[in-house]
Amino acid sequence: MDEIKNKFLDLIHKQQNKNMKIPAMGFSDYFIQNVQTSSIQTAPSTAKAPHGDSSEARLSDQEILEATEGIYFEDGAHTSLYELEKFRERCDLEAISQQISVLKQQHKVISKKVLQLILDNRTACNEEFSRIEETEKMLCEAIWVCRKGRSYLNFAKKNLTTTSLEILATYKKREVLMELLKTLKTIKRIKTTDTQLQELVSGGNYSGAIETLLECRKAAERYSQYKCVESLSQKLQDTLLMTEVQLDAVLNEMTQQFDTKKYTKLQEAYKLLGKTLIAMDQLHISFISTIHTAAFTVVRANGDAADEQKPKQLFEALCESVAADKYISCLINLCRSFWGILSCYYQVTLWHQNFNVDPEADEYIHEKLKNGQVRIWNDIQAKISVYLSSPRLHQLKFEQFIQVLCIIQRLKKVGVEFCGDSSGKLMESMKNQSMEFFKRYHSSCLEEISLFLDNEAWVCVNSFSSVSQLQEFKSMKKALQRHSTAQDSGKPPTPRPSQPPVGNMDNDSSAHSQDGGSSIYAYCGYFLRFSEKSSPFDGGFDESMLEEDILAGIADETSCYFSEESDDDNFQGANDADSAQASLIVNNTSLTVLRCIGRYLQMCRLLHSIAPQIVACMMELIDFFIYVVHEFFARDLPVASNNLYTPHLTRNLQRISMEIIPKVKNWPPSKMMIANELQDGDEMYGLAKRIVGIESACCLVEQFEQLQNYMLHLLPPNERKPLEEYFSNSAYVSDLRKPVYMCTTARLADMQSILLAMAKIKWDVNDVTVHHSAYIDSITRAIQTFAMRLEELSKQTIVPKAFVWDSMAHVLTHTLVEGFSNAKKCSTGGRAQMQLDFAHFISILELISGLKYTIHQGYVDAYVKAFYLPKDLLEEWIREQKESTEYSEKQLVGLVMCTCNNDKKMRQKLLGIIGTGDVS
Repeated sequence: MDEIKNKFLDLIHKQQNKNMKIPAMGFSDYFIQNVQTSSIQTAPSTAKAPHGDSSEARLSDQEILEATEGIYFEDGAHTSLYELEKFRERCDLEAISQQISVLKQQHKVISKKVLQLILDNRTACNEEFSRIEETEKMLCEAIWVCRKGRSYLNFAKKNLTTTSLEILATYKKREVLMELLKTLKTIKRIKTTDTQLQELVSGGNYSGAIETLLECRKAAERYSQYKCVESLSQKLQDTLLMTEVQLDAVLNEMTQQFDTKKYTKLQEAYKLLGKTLIAMDQLHISFISTIHTAAFTVVRANGDAADEQKPKQLFEALCESVAADKYISCLINLCRSFWGILSCYYQVTLWHQNFNVDPEADEYIHEKLKNGQVRIWNDIQAKISVYLSSPRLHQLKFEQFIQVLCIIQRLKKVGVEFCGDSSGKLMESMKNQSMEFFKRYHSSCLEEISLFLDNEAWVCVNSFSSVSQLQEFKSMKKALQRHSTAQDSGKPPTPRPSQPPVGNMDNDSSAHSQDGGSSIYAYCGYFLRFSEKSSPFDGGFDESMLEEDILAGIADETSCYFSEESDDDNFQGANDADSAQASLIVNNTSLTVLRCIGRYLQMCRLLHSIAPQIVACMMELIDFFIYVVHEFFARDLPVASNNLYTPHLTRNLQRISMEIIPKVKNWPPSKMMIANELQDGDEMYGLAKRIVGIESACCLVEQFEQLQNYMLHLLPPNERKPLEEYFSNSAYVSDLRKPVYMCTTARLADMQSILLAMAKIKWDVNDVTVHHSAYIDSITRAIQTFAMRLEELSKQTIVPKAFVWDSMAHVLTHTLVEGFSNAKKCSTGGRAQMQLDFAHFISILELISGLKYTIHQGYVDAYVKAFYLPKDLLEEWIREQKESTEYSEKQLVGLVMCTCNNDKKMRQKLLGIIGTGDVS
């Protein structure tokens, strides 16, 4: 310990600069910056110590440092325990404070000395590091110089070891020998040309074969001085001709199975021969021939086995020999064969766009290929048109015919992408066939619906909530959702990314089912997605084919699969899903009509040229169903129907009767299944059946209206007016509710009993009682009974209470007006009694039904208040009512007789306005 202490003291004594300032490290600024001043002031303080107390004398730094105990300079020493041991025997506060003061002073002095040492040695340390860096830099330079010198020595060693003269001599000898060897190899190759050519041709190296032949011919001319070479010249010419024949055969194979590498070698070979243009002409002839051969081969393979034995048979006769069960498969095979040919032609065109054969011939080749596209497609159209003109097409079922339409539409899109041709001949042929087919099919649909109506039980199908549930609308679900959303927002549907067209594409967008709607390839053209080995006509052509969103000629349908995006399973219109689901009342026949409409829509979008006729037939189906509902449920009205049928409803019923009903063979349909129930009071005169009938008709129109935007989208702009007019007039079906429900409510209200009870009331009283008349009680009981029976009925089927109660209110209010008009004499008190009775009646009706009847209330109030009108206003009021026909002549006469009882002249005038004489 003493040794460590002495070393530390020696280190301190070596310091030369006692006045150096110490940086701040825990001391006050004053102490740090005035170290020198503090040191100077220490001596006088010490010198003055003898004059004062010895305990207050201040020691110098050196003395304090020497007085520091050695334990404080040891590593790992427990100084705290050491200090505490000093006070084990005597613990005096003053002594502790004095010891703390001493320790602090020692700590301060030691810290100061340590900092001085650090600062003194810092400059020397920096200088030493600088010297080390200079030394390192010098070593790096020395290494670089050594390496450079060694590389120069190595280069000199390599280049000066071989004598230049020896190199030149050896090279000269080698050149002479190589020239001799080349001559010998050329002669040998000429002799073995045949074998080598066969190997090159069989290996597909046509350009190599031609190049070898041409080289051999040149070599034969160059070495003609040799007798062995002269005899081979003629043989080489014959071999060249045979090779050209083989090239033509391989070129013909390109029309059915294109190979880029093989075709490249063929073009190189023809270029070497100088026959590039001749080869292109030969290729087009091969394509035309392949189309005719493929058509005959496919149709003959699907035709009658007996006809296959006939060698020379026209293509039309072969098409007629195809059986109905093989018709679609044969059409698919035809399209596949033609697709393979078109795909090969497309790849040939693509090859010539990417590669330049000959600058002088390229322009001719491109023009030839462009013109050849139209010619080849016209040949294919002609073959398909002949095949479609076969009478077998009319024997197909609807689903099969839809498949044919799908196939033809896909073929049309292939043609549009191939050469920009819209296939007018093909589509015109398909249009004529479709018109004939659809006429027969529409007639059969009318008969089918009529048959359903004959056997209809008029029971609600509770599980129906949207047309998207029906299988017939499955293929159009995404398009319906898109156009329904556009209809709700009032904006046109957002177009989806269109596919990059080749030529003048017809905006066809949908992906084949095998692509998976979300595939990125769905946005590409057919020639990018398929090859000659796979085609757009592969796979099933039933449900998967119908999942296509094909809208030929409809620009907005370039919108392809959103994503195929928002995939709700149910298609809803503008109404909320829950409210729509609760209000949909349909039966089996109305669902059948919707299914027919779904099938009609499939034809619309697959052959839009006859879309206006198809849409018109859809409207006929709906109108026919509505007319049958009227015939079944509105013909047994027990009251006059003058004010129940609106002019709009009457005109439409007359139109249907004249235009549509004559087309139905089985007319009128039988209603034997519901006839008894319609006359049964216990069954509320068939109210449940009537509800299902009229509400299913209204629901049918509502569902049809949800297709409005989509159908308008399918129709050409100049053909949309009839459909728009139909939708603007479709509200007439709602007007049919009143006569249908009146057939029940008019019987349940027992109007005769009410009128008899009202006839017993004296209306010429002077005083008005505070109580209502007795007949109001009977009406109230009738209302209560009706409400209870309606509640029981709602447990069995959905009841549109608003319309049914409105019908009941109509019956009762018109009965009241009829009873009021029967009064022979009526005083002011009597009119007041009428108002009191009606006010009580309407309050009970609204309370029980939970509805408001503003129109019906105004109807009665206007009649009762007309008694208080002055004579001139009464005359004007009667003229207005005469024109509106809201009140019957009998009711107006009753009003005039009561109000003009004492004024004969006015009475005659008013009766004349009404159209009757003086009945007094």
